[in-house]
Amino acid sequence: MMQPAYYLAAENIEIADFSQCRLFMFVDDVSLCYVVLNIAAGNLVCIKYFHFSEANHKERMEIMREILTVDELLAKQMGEAFMVYGFPESTLVPDNYFDESLNKEFTSVMYGSLEKAMVLNEKVPWWDIYNVYRVPAGIQKIFYDKFRSAKPMHQYSLLLKSHKKFNATELRESIYVIFFEKKIIVSIYKKNQLQLMRQFEYAGEADVLYHLLNCCELLNMNREEVNMQVSGFIDEQSGLYNEVIKYFPNTFFEENGETIQLTAEFEKLPQHYFSALLKLASCV
Repeated sequence: MMQPAYYLAAENIEIADFSQCRLFMFVDDVSLCYVVLNIAAGNLVCIKYFHFSEANHKERMEIMREILTVDELLAKQMGEAFMVYGFPESTLVPDNYFDESLNKEFTSVMYGSLEKAMVLNEKVPWWDIYNVYRVPAGIQKIFYDKFRSAKPMHQYSLLLKSHKKFNATELRESIYVIFFEKKIIVSIYKKNQLQLMRQFEYAGEADVLYHLLNCCELLNMNREEVNMQVSGFIDEQSGLYNEVIKYFPNTFFEENGETIQLTAEFEKLPQHYFSALLKLASCV
């Protein structure tokens, strides 16, 4: 089986009561990650992250299927399970314009036709918004066969919910950026009103700066004044981070907050690597 890029586990994971735990599964085009939380105790049991960007679509399907079949922790009987998709074909629709009968046609117009795909929708908690999104049918079947009781959700819906729970302040303008291997997810708010939520692919530092600066220009935001919170796979000593803070001086790493208790085992990596993911897992 493919080895995880990151695996952090509590010292006493062998005796964990998984019946009291929440399984939070996340999958997108190039990665699979899961988080196990002990809800009763409010602490983190484990994080495991797989990355397979070099594989083609068929190979990725087989990798996912093998992980779900072989991984010992995924064979545990969890108290509850959530399946979260991070595919980019997502549209946030105001309540007044939502019509479920038009979802498939609407998504095809926005993102082109995809013969084997599931179009799903969900009301975003605490917002007057529906999320209409598309999941490759083969991937949806792999996870449904394994976790039939898991509730499906989209990452954007949880990011909006997480913002209300953890980040909603009186800041005039704010940008939240999650860094993945070759993409970023950017969320922009003005006075807590969503202005933009979108994925951007990048090959280098210049691409990241272009997307962020372009967003500021389109939304008439002052890059020197806006507060930017970053998380995910970006290091403080990296050239990418140093370039970002040149243009956005009010940049900070996201903190985990106090919702989930972390033990020493989870301090082997910078906490902002998985801070956004843990917040999503805590507020499903």
